[in-house]
Formats: sequence, structure tokens, C-alpha cells
Amino acid sequence: MPPLLLTVPEIRLGEEFDCSCGRVHRVATRQILFGDSLDELLDLVVGEVEPRGPVVVVTGPKTRAIAGETVKVHFSKHGFDPIVFEAEKADLATVSGLERVASGCVLAVAVGGGTVIDVCKYAAHRLGIPFISIPTTISHDGISSPVASILIGSRRTSLMATPPQRVVITAPLISRSPQRLIASGCADILAKSTSLRDWILGHLVKDEYFCKTTFDLTATALLEIRRFIDAGGGDISLLASAAVRCGLAMALVESSRPCSGAEHLFSHYIDMVGEGVGLHGEQVGLGAILMAARYEDFDSPPQQGFELTFQELRGYLTRVGAPTRIEDIKVSEEVAVKALLECKNLRPERYTILHHAPLTPPGAYNLLRKTGMAEEL
Repeated sequence: MPPLLLTVPEIRLGEEFDCSCGRVHRVATRQILFGDSLDELLDLVVGEVEPRGPVVVVTGPKTRAIAGETVKVHFSKHGFDPIVFEAEKADLATVSGLERVASGCVLAVAVGGGTVIDVCKYAAHRLGIPFISIPTTISHDGISSPVASILIGSRRTSLMATPPQRVVITAPLISRSPQRLIASGCADILAKSTSLRDWILGHLVKDEYFCKTTFDLTATALLEIRRFIDAGGGDISLLASAAVRCGLAMALVESSRPCSGAEHLFSHYIDMVGEGVGLHGEQVGLGAILMAARYEDFDSPPQQGFELTFQELRGYLTRVGAPTRIEDIKVSEEVAVKALLECKNLRPERYTILHHAPLTPPGAYNLLRKTGMAEEL
């Protein structure tokens, strides 16, 4: 497959535009490239980078051998002075270490998974330099987003940053990544079924800002990930496009709101208490099943055509190989109940189904059993 420039018809990459929501949206990402050859894609990217100078290539211990060294060599051949930085943890200490190394660089290039991209994204933002996102897997929707998930103390925090200037997606790299990571990425995007419902709910109940263009962009990502799973998971371009759309949606409104609702609060609580072994996408996928079931128990916003029942969500997660029970990620029933009761307090300003219809302890236990998350007593 020759290199392709992916387009998103609803918006204009690298430009500003007046939106029907009344705001002017700025799209910082200029190019999204997709193809089979990393070298060919890098040829297209490197020729666009000015000025020449020091470049920091951020990668991980495993992804350095997979693609990081290739990227380093490519930039070196084109007159840049690349410095390699390995990020093993997405925390403030790693971000600060990268900032020291990257001081004076003209560009940061992230080559890896979620940890690498988040660290590079936030450090580049603080340094005021552009960054390029080169994912080696798609385990969540952060490859093109303005949100960096950084550990601050014991709490994982979503921090706003500058989106990537360019996104370079190599199909074979993504296809060869562990199936668990692909499944996690699918689960994160499937969870938009409940995050979008929460956004509508916040708009209707709290008169919260709402953008139809951004909403449609995210809803289309949800449809694309369903097509990806329905077709057997062979067309990586659908997964890539869905993840990119989610990232662009967050960038348009400069918020994670379209892509993060109560299902993400459930996941954040699990992270905060240090329970389990789940990936981000796995946890929000479980949260989405629970929130979809909660919506089914109460009056909810008018149907828009994108919604999935909790049984449908569970079916999609099962087919892609993502967890559907809390025990699959070693989260106890006690912690899951506490998460359902308390996670809404992590972001009280972000109205969700758990703010609209708070659970009692018996209700939380019943919800876990209704959805098959836990066994009957």
C-alpha cells in the first residue's frame, strides 16, 4: 500500500473554521499519514520539518528496537541531530527528565504506545515545541488527542496539552502489536457509546456547551470501530481512523468531554486505589457496560442511533477479546462497588449518569450482577 494522507471530511486539518456551535475551532494537527512502510512515511514527514536541528526521539525499551532506532536513523540521514530518550513510566518525574534532555530541540517524536506518547506530548507542550505521534500500537484513543494521562502521586490525571503536528500510522506495526493492546483500543472507543450519552445529558440538564460537529466526529468513530470488529479486525485503517477521530474531537473542544464520561471516572477510581491489572481501555470498557445498564434503568436522552445496550457492548468486547468481568482484571467486587458509588466525586463538575441517577450500595451490587460483572451471592 502506498502512503496515504487520511482525511476527515468534517474538518480541515491544520486550519481554523467557524462551527455551527458558534465557536471557531482550530485544528493543530496538519497531517495524518497511513501506510505499510515506515521509511516511506518518514520520507514524507521529514521533508516537511523545519528548521533542521536537534530532535528528541521518545520511545520505550521494547519499542526502541521495533521502530525507535529506525526513526532515529532516518532523522539523522536527513540532517537532524537525534537524541533518544526512553520513557518507561508516564509520571511527572519522567516528563521532567525528558524536558531536560529535550531543551533546545526543535521537535519531539513519540515512537511507541500510550505511555511514550503521553510523556512526549506533555513534555513537548511544556517546552513549546511541536511533536509527531508515531504509534506502535493503538491501545487507547490518545494517539492524536490533546490529552496526556500522567501519574501525579498515586493518581492518574488527564492533562491538556498540544495535539501532535503529524500522526504517522504504519499498518504492519499496529497489526503486529499484542492483541490485548488492540482489544484495549477497541474497548476505549466502544466506550464512547456512554461518554456521548453523558455529554448529551449534561447539555440537556445543565445547559452544558455542546458541539454537533464534534459529537458527530466521535459517533462516527464508534461506528468505525464496530465495523472493524464486525469485519473480523483485519482492516487496521478502521481502527486507526476511529482513534484519530476521537483525538481530533477532543482537540476541537479542547476537552476530553466527548470521549470521557462516567465510564472513565470508574476507571480513574480503580487507578487511584491501585487495584487490579487492567489497561486503560479494558477498564473503561467494563465501565461502559455498567453505565449503559444504568442508562437502561432510568429515563435517558432521546435516542440518537449510536447507542449500544450493555449486552451489545459486552458482545463486542467479547468478540475482540477484551475483559467483560471485573475478575478478568483482578478488581475486587468491593472496589468495584466503591468505584460506582464514589467515582462521580472525582469530577463533580462533569455531569454523568452517575450524577443524574446516583447509586446506593445495594444498587451498585445489583448493577454488577445484572451486567454479569460479578457472580450472584
